[in-house]
Amino acid sequence: MISEYTHSFGPWEIIMISIALIALILIIPFALFDLYFRKHLSLNKKVIWVLFIILAPYLGAILYLLFGRKQKAL
Repeated sequence: MISEYTHSFGPWEIIMISIALIALILIIPFALFDLYFRKHLSLNKKVIWVLFIILAPYLGAILYLLFGRKQKAL
């Protein structure tokens, strides 16, 4: 089934898909791991970030790493 769609992929498509998969395999677990060990975030904020990372994997993980790690508890 997959071979029906991938037989016409050129080298650039394969490279782009590989980069996307590597990013998915590395960045999302790192974001979740980092989020788990953040002491300054409340449980509610952690749950919201986890849901965001899972529902929008690339965007959620990148936004967490850029903005979520800098949040401080008031």
